[in-house]
Amino acid sequence: MTVNLLYVEGRDDRDFHQSFCKIVGLKDVEVKIITPVDLDADSGDGWSNLINNLPILLKQINAGSIDKLGLILDADFPPDDSGGFIERYTLVTSKLNEFGYNIPVKPNNNKGEIFSHPDNLPSIGLWIMPNHKDDGMLENFIESLVTHENQLSLLAYADKSIKNLPITLFNQKLHSTKAKIFSWRAWQKRPGLPLNSALNKGILDRTKASNFEKWLNSVFN
Repeated sequence: MTVNLLYVEGRDDRDFHQSFCKIVGLKDVEVKIITPVDLDADSGDGWSNLINNLPILLKQINAGSIDKLGLILDADFPPDDSGGFIERYTLVTSKLNEFGYNIPVKPNNNKGEIFSHPDNLPSIGLWIMPNHKDDGMLENFIESLVTHENQLSLLAYADKSIKNLPITLFNQKLHSTKAKIFSWRAWQKRPGLPLNSALNKGILDRTKASNFEKWLNSVFN
């Protein structure tokens, strides 16, 4: 039985990417999406546990238990919490390097990675949100898929509202886009619209994610 895994940060990411995979023709039976908790129930989800638990999957590849593996995590923002595209790329590739994977001198910006192994072990794909180049997160990727005029107006109003808050309790540098997307979701026909539903209903424009789609297909086809 073929085992293809897409390894993501948490449940919201899993739900969104599960819908995205279906839309591009990668069905559940072909690609199973997992989070760090699926590998170690005591660890919790999040980018740091994704990286810390990665060796569990790399050992399974060495044992022949995994046929294809893709990794998706947020870049976030420097200097907080080891954030930023280059820092996250370095953290992941250092783990892969320990298991003998070929790491290029420079990242394949905007197109994602597929790392090969000299012993012909399964290749491993890597995409760092939002666009495998810039700092940011899944919410920045989501924002880039909003194209309808009405939806853009809501996003602009959410941005303005956040900037005019009388008190800001969240880290503006790290989480302004997250707050904007959560506000935008709250103002949909179904308040709090899940991201996967936004994708399925056509509120998000998949054609704006062509590089990400090509990467997904390259990893699993």
